[in-house]
Amino acid sequence: MSSRPSAKVGAFTVDSTRTGRGTWELFVDTWTARMGDLYPMSVFSASAVGGFRGTMRSVTMQDTVVNETWGSSSVRTQAVGTHEHDQVRLYVGLRGATTLRDPHDQGGDAYVSAGTYFMHHVVTENHFHTTPEIGRRVFFFPGDALRSLVAGKPRAGQATSPAAQILMAHTSMVQRTVSDLGQAGVHAARNALLELAKGLVLDDFDDSEPAFIPALAQAAKDLADARLTDAELSPAAIAARLHVSVRTLQRAFASLDESFSAYIRRRRLEEAAAALTASGSRLTVSEAAARWHFTDSSHFIRAFKKQYRATPAQFARRPA
Repeated sequence: MSSRPSAKVGAFTVDSTRTGRGTWELFVDTWTARMGDLYPMSVFSASAVGGFRGTMRSVTMQDTVVNETWGSSSVRTQAVGTHEHDQVRLYVGLRGATTLRDPHDQGGDAYVSAGTYFMHHVVTENHFHTTPEIGRRVFFFPGDALRSLVAGKPRAGQATSPAAQILMAHTSMVQRTVSDLGQAGVHAARNALLELAKGLVLDDFDDSEPAFIPALAQAAKDLADARLTDAELSPAAIAARLHVSVRTLQRAFASLDESFSAYIRRRRLEEAAAALTASGSRLTVSEAAARWHFTDSSHFIRAFKKQYRATPAQFARRPA
């Protein structure tokens, strides 16, 4: 690693549910204290400062930062300052859109909508503005780690690609755990994030690398959770979606308490249990078995009883 300044490790969040002064200023003050001189902020427009509504969560790992924003008001820079940079930024759209005005290496504006990403080398700050409804992750990487891959050739693509899904899954794990990690864990999480960012640019990653195994398992879980009522959900289908072999996917779950097939079955039973006990639910056992793709009602009841030590009917009658 280089000798440039490091950010304070951990996470900080600003959450606003109302319009008023103080929320944006608190975020800027906290960012400045956490980042120091590493990643100075731009100057934002008066409307952004006075009217921001939403949440911002930043995760810092030495010289690497992930900032996630969800807002219901637009954000616009007013001045970009004179700071010289040597960093790589990755923008991933989650909702709405962000427009970067004429990045030096783009030759025109860069537009990052939901489900897309844009990565480029930053040497001077860019003006940007967002739509009123915005959700995005912005990754700040040290230039020497990724500069050679994107300098003069910014990369854009779909955030649904296998490499992007694995990167985002790893990021979500880091967001949840970074404040509890020791120095070695933070360093490993940071290095894995950099390697996955390289994989995004190269549209590939080394699935034999141990540091990527947790991210691969999490990406598989995320995909499965979104398809629990899909009859085609299987380890083979998810492996194909992530461009890995079924054996590689199974290896990713080998260190966990359950196989991927067992994970799918457990999550389907959890969803079925929640549906059966929902207020006003009229879902029958046979309907639940069909919706979550158990062979028949008997198979569903046996699996349900093994997990919850009660039949679906008994479970549904339990007091809330």
